[in-house]
Amino acid sequence: MPRPAGVRNRDFADKRAALVSTLTDFALNSDLRRPSLRQFAIAAEASEPTLRHYFSDRQGCVIAILECIGQRGQALWKTISAPAPDVATAFDQYFRVSEAGMRHGGFIRAHGFGIIEGVADPVVGKAYLRFVLEPALTAVEEKIASSNFGITDHKRLRAIALATLSPMLVMSLHQDLLAGDVEWEIDSAVALQSIQSILSVGVAGLS
Repeated sequence: MPRPAGVRNRDFADKRAALVSTLTDFALNSDLRRPSLRQFAIAAEASEPTLRHYFSDRQGCVIAILECIGQRGQALWKTISAPAPDVATAFDQYFRVSEAGMRHGGFIRAHGFGIIEGVADPVVGKAYLRFVLEPALTAVEEKIASSNFGITDHKRLRAIALATLSPMLVMSLHQDLLAGDVEWEIDSAVALQSIQSILSVGVAGLS
């Protein structure tokens, strides 16, 4: 009996997941230049109609990729959010884990992809916020809130999260995606140590 119109194949979810995984690998390892739907199709060894079948359009592909990036980032964010015994240790743990994931783990390319695509398309921008940027900020908030620093106000936690994530994000963009390491190399050890000291003093003053 033929499949009724509008009814998906039983393996629809599995095939879609496989495509998303391949497309995500492509997005994170190719030039960050907003690939066309055709380029996505070539990377996935699929046809454009196939991608439209699973994602509707290019925008749907990009949103699915960002959601996949978010799923892949769960382990990193869980590690980041773990409580710490004191302020200095909290920031030391954050920057060690964050630098490993952001720069050496290639997660800066995930942010680069999300920023480029999100600025060009407001709908995609919301997906980047939901699946990538907000979870990264929330992980810092949870770390601070669960580490007995006496800070529970959401506005203050958000301010601390912004002040913590921003230097790592900007430094990684500067050095790794904008090739700043060629002409304006940053000593990350010195930079992060200084940033940690500033944040530790600032947060201690709020508690």
